[in-house]
Amino acid sequence: MPWSETSPMDQKRLFINAYVRGALSVSEMCTRFGVSRKSGYKWIRRFEAQGLPGLEDRSRRPHTSPFATDQETTAAILELRRRHPFWGAKKLLQILHRRHPRSSWPARSTVCDLLKRNGLVESRTRRRYPGHGGRPTTAHPSRK
Repeated sequence: MPWSETSPMDQKRLFINAYVRGALSVSEMCTRFGVSRKSGYKWIRRFEAQGLPGLEDRSRRPHTSPFATDQETTAAILELRRRHPFWGAKKLLQILHRRHPRSSWPARSTVCDLLKRNGLVESRTRRRYPGHGGRPTTAHPSRK
């Protein structure tokens, strides 16, 4: 007998079909489908508001990031970097701190990430040295 494979979306559709038919109470349907009543009522609410597309999985990504670097600071860093393309994060922060003294500038690592994210830093290729690394191929002279 082959395995029965159903996706979570198929399970949600079956749950909603059972709800629309009205044969069972919500508690009984939740028990039968192995979900909590909270999830069952959430699916019903979404189905009634949006139809079947409301049952699709939603992103869990947060809408905002409370610790994100503000736009004004980001713009100042990027503008200075574009004027001086060979300056690194450390020097950019020193110059900005001197020009615009204020209590908080982002950390150097944050500025590095910001520059990389905006394509202002080229990643260097690592140099490989032939014959370096790994175990030595010959025995040590004193251990013969």
